[in-house]
Amino acid sequence: MKLAILGTDGLPARYGGFETFAMEVSPHLVRMGHEVRVVGSSVGRPPHEQGPPGVQIRNLPLKANGVSSIPFDLVSLASVCRWADAVLLLGVSAGPFVPVMRRLVRGGNLIVNVDGLESRRAKWSATGKRYLVLAERMAIRGARHVVSDNMGLTELIARDHGLSAVTIAYGNDHVRMVDAAQRRSLLAEFALEPDGYLLTVARIEPENNIDMMLDAIPRDIATPHVIVGNFTASSYGQHLLARYRDCRHVRLLSAIYDPMKLAALRSGCHAYLHGHSVGGTNPSLVEILPYGVPVLCFNCSFNRYTMGGHGGYFVTSADLYQMLMSGNLSQYRPPTELCDDPRYKWASIAENYARLAFEP
Repeated sequence: MKLAILGTDGLPARYGGFETFAMEVSPHLVRMGHEVRVVGSSVGRPPHEQGPPGVQIRNLPLKANGVSSIPFDLVSLASVCRWADAVLLLGVSAGPFVPVMRRLVRGGNLIVNVDGLESRRAKWSATGKRYLVLAERMAIRGARHVVSDNMGLTELIARDHGLSAVTIAYGNDHVRMVDAAQRRSLLAEFALEPDGYLLTVARIEPENNIDMMLDAIPRDIATPHVIVGNFTASSYGQHLLARYRDCRHVRLLSAIYDPMKLAALRSGCHAYLHGHSVGGTNPSLVEILPYGVPVLCFNCSFNRYTMGGHGGYFVTSADLYQMLMSGNLSQYRPPTELCDDPRYKWASIAENYARLAFEP
């Protein structure tokens, strides 16, 4: 059977969660005997890049992000609709067109992964939010199957739209592991010692509560809070850079994509702080689990479902401050069974998508 995956910036993965998803799921589907074609963007991408073995790559000369994602998704579908037995659309940017897109797919077999319901993010203007609300509604009601990556999202879809979504989580077994010598060597690049810092890896956006977490860090704490993110991409991030530039209890690092450096940072932290308040199963949260470090999360249903209720939870800076000052962060360490949860294995995730796409 033939499956087309649309809505990514392209492969190899270099941008975000959807790209990592396509990079990890597609080879598993190929090994299961399916043909997989991933449509991406050639804009800013070196020619002749190679994706996973056996996966077909088709790059279009269109931008895949922002407002451009709408025509990008439409042209992507046009390029595969006569080839594919099923189409998986990642995201809802082209939501108003999903009912028409479904008619163009063989047998109407169009699956939509709704991502994190983008309309809830603070970065969008009022007009942008209105469009995204419409796009989400049309995508959810127009697709043959709707996928959410978190039971919290599935419950919202049932409540707000009266429709059932299939819950298939985001994976984490692509993260790297490092030994003690590698960890110490890599952390030395950042002047950090193992177990000597708190860590957050995030996009620097208001709904990720970066400023609230920073306000909670005691100024005399021996373990500074290290935050890795795209600080220069927005006025919000630039404000945080200026505010905390000279603070010894805070280290703000530009986004890091090297998997070994991320593995060293994650495995070497004293505890992981996660402030995301929207977005379903946030990749940065599920990706910390294999390292077995204590995790403190913003208290929302998405994070509780991802963590299975384990870890610690905060709503305010005062909550987080009290947890950090308790002197017993090890109580927030997730259990072994969560750190190795089969829900977050890419092979299992691929099987779930194949079942959804190709079984009657």
